[in-house]
Amino acid sequence: MMHYGLALKYFLVMTLLLLLTGLWMFILNTSLSIEGTSAYYAPKSFHGMLDTVSPHLFGMGLIIFILTHFFAILKGVKQKNFKTFSLLFVLVMLVENLSGFFVTEEGLILSVMKLLSTLLFVVYTCVAMWRLLFLKL
Repeated sequence: MMHYGLALKYFLVMTLLLLLTGLWMFILNTSLSIEGTSAYYAPKSFHGMLDTVSPHLFGMGLIIFILTHFFAILKGVKQKNFKTFSLLFVLVMLVENLSGFFVTEEGLILSVMKLLSTLLFVVYTCVAMWRLLFLKL
């Protein structure tokens, strides 16, 4: 790694801690179940969801921005793969955040979407960080 390797490692450790605490809070609130996800998100008002989603969109967007910029400076990354990676990353983040607005007690499909997209965002971010650690910068 070049001179920015240490900064990258610190960023990845802090991002991993942020992801783990966010996942922990999600587990505490939803029990990682479809019923728990419905029970947690269905009673929230539109304003309540906005209060939650606004900082999440900013924080998750910032993580995506920084991770994709680290990938952009890698010499061995193919542009087509990078564009697909970035697009999927943003799409998962948007589905994860916006699906909560539409969760109802009866509509289990959106609860499943919220649950799976949250887990997929955590996994996708961890995979991206893993790849950054083991690709030469």
